[in-house]
Amino acid sequence: MTLKKIAEILAERKILLKTDENTEGFLSRIENLSCDSRVIPKNTLFFAKGVNFKREYLVSAIEKGAIAYVAEKDLEVDIPLVLVSDVRKAMSFVARGFYGDMTDFYPLVGLTGTKGKTSTLYMLRSIFNEKFGKVGIISTNEARCGEKTWQKTGTTPEALELFSILNGFREEKAEAAIMEVSSQALKYDRVNGLTFSVGAFLNLAPDHISPTEHSSFEDYKESKKMIFPLCRKCAVNLDDPYAEEFLAAAPSENTVTFGTSSAADIYAYNISEDKFGATFSVKGMIEIENLRLNMPGRFNILNALCAITCAHAVGVGADEIKSGIEKAVAAGRLEVVERNGITVLVDYAHNKSSFEAVFDYVDKFYPDAKKIMLFGCIGNRALDRRIDLPKVACPNSDFIVMTTDDPGTEEPEDIFREVEPELKKFSTPYVFIKDRAEAVGFAIDKAEKGDIVILAGKGGETTQMVKGKAEPYIGDMKAAEAKLTFGQ
Repeated sequence: MTLKKIAEILAERKILLKTDENTEGFLSRIENLSCDSRVIPKNTLFFAKGVNFKREYLVSAIEKGAIAYVAEKDLEVDIPLVLVSDVRKAMSFVARGFYGDMTDFYPLVGLTGTKGKTSTLYMLRSIFNEKFGKVGIISTNEARCGEKTWQKTGTTPEALELFSILNGFREEKAEAAIMEVSSQALKYDRVNGLTFSVGAFLNLAPDHISPTEHSSFEDYKESKKMIFPLCRKCAVNLDDPYAEEFLAAAPSENTVTFGTSSAADIYAYNISEDKFGATFSVKGMIEIENLRLNMPGRFNILNALCAITCAHAVGVGADEIKSGIEKAVAAGRLEVVERNGITVLVDYAHNKSSFEAVFDYVDKFYPDAKKIMLFGCIGNRALDRRIDLPKVACPNSDFIVMTTDDPGTEEPEDIFREVEPELKKFSTPYVFIKDRAEAVGFAIDKAEKGDIVILAGKGGETTQMVKGKAEPYIGDMKAAEAKLTFGQ
């Protein structure tokens, strides 16, 4: 693709301000796209993005092989400039022009919501495995197609990285793909250039409210709605309190609802829950009898209905859906182990609504158990959780173990000191243990026969984000199993 063609794409999108079209470089062939000055192959078009961008990053990129750049201002270097009004939008649109529309190669499903995206993704992958050959996924934890994996940053990567991964799925001969779509990805145009075969809204509750994320719940909510214009078909959870607002934002045609009432287009009935999952049947646009879900919690029934709705929308049959749901697992998502009379529950719950869902499950199936709750608050982001999480955890627990959870550039002790005034508003005893594996061991040591230990926040993750680096972590379940096996 030539720089001239890229300029034409941006002009069509009405964000092109000026180009160096009279220079010889304007006809240069672009072979790579990058916004990371550390990763610059030859013949790269470089995007100067971010409020903290420095001219020296561009100079470094040029030294490595950048032959042109896209920016919102002239940085006065000796390579052609493509001047745009919005560099983030430019990244998405150029990436689409460069790599193509992925739905030309495979159906692509996008999942958004405050909680449940990862569980739903793995349910849907399990279904797709019954229908398709290779299935590509971009989840909170990984980017994968078959045995091949890609490094990525964040739940939903920046547009250039995202399109490169999706193109990698194409090269790996993927027959379908699923990805989580975060509110930040929608707000900051990371997915603007994508077309989703199906886009699904799972649920909404206040989260990610901070100076570096969303300024208000309204901003968060409006960002979530931005998925619908990118979708050929839409799926909406009719059980969610905000369903009507999201239905109003979605196109009336090609929008399907799911839920637990017959008002939904696809709904569950004859629901029977137990500690380890649920059995239910499905009616409406598709009918499935006596489906077994081996992932516990009422909310996972809604996650399963979302997966069923998305699968149906791309042509997967009832038998394949039933088989896929019954095989579905998601590590670290309400994962339960019982040993020596002690129950340990590992879950990714990390915000107010997911904490509430976990306690609903525990109260239903372990009503007499003493509850020991371990959690932390992440650094730099989602500052509202430092108030919200103690409000849910303290009145529902008998003991609190505070620990480290992706502190970022903050010190874990400083985060705890900020959370502690909220803990002190309740009578629930608590302790702070910085080392998370040690904290897991302490929580299990604290438990007696009949008690339940809830390890919240990390799920199946095996890293801690510390000062910009992913530091290895044994994982909550492995730390718990080691203690249960050798420490009792």
